[in-house]
Amino acid sequence: MRVSAQLYTIRQCGDLADQLKLVSVCGFSDIETTGLHDMTPQEMARIVHQSGLNLRSAHFDWEEFNERFDDIVEVLHLLECQVAVMPWLAPQARPGTVEGWKAVSGQLSDWADRLRDHCISLAYHNHDFDLNGEPGETPLDQILAQGNIYWQPDIGWLVAAGQCPADLITRHATRILSVHAKDVDPQGGSGDGRWRDLGEGVVDWDATLRALLRTKCTDLFVEHDETADHKRTLQTGRSFLTEQLEGIG
Repeated sequence: MRVSAQLYTIRQCGDLADQLKLVSVCGFSDIETTGLHDMTPQEMARIVHQSGLNLRSAHFDWEEFNERFDDIVEVLHLLECQVAVMPWLAPQARPGTVEGWKAVSGQLSDWADRLRDHCISLAYHNHDFDLNGEPGETPLDQILAQGNIYWQPDIGWLVAAGQCPADLITRHATRILSVHAKDVDPQGGSGDGRWRDLGEGVVDWDATLRALLRTKCTDLFVEHDETADHKRTLQTGRSFLTEQLEGIG
């Protein structure tokens, strides 16, 4: 598995070119981007190409899939990337019923079919709201009931929601291509104040990584939603995960 960088962590660090420079300085070769940055596919691809970094996966929000689907396909082809991720539904857009989530999963499945025609896989990224409900009826359950959608687990959000990452990873082992690796404050907390740099929280990384090694997962994306020290977060995360993987062998 590669240790890669998620650009959401450094979204406040200048424009896309600035963010890519910081990632490179921190020793990464591989990235996951967030959105189209209000650019054309050609503009975005040029900036990523110039950075020398490899695009492994890319997040696009619901509106971008709705309104710029062809641009998503084009930028991924230009950057030779085969994974798109839908990461988020705004609170006002989240259904309140199982039937509502079935409709959401149906739309995601439609996009997955269209992307597959272009040799691109679609994954869904969880938070905590999509883990609410009875077993088998959570929003995540409804989405993964669609056989053509992969799952990108966010390890921090799983733990914050009281879930065991290793158990869920094992249950959905064939559906995982990558994960977001972030840690959770031992004292709990709320909102974005709950996150910690990797290795400084309560996540059982040994069990989590061992479970991931039995899946199709290729990338561990270092992430921290609201870090005060972007460079430290990236460097600490990269070093920690590299050491953990070496220790497992």
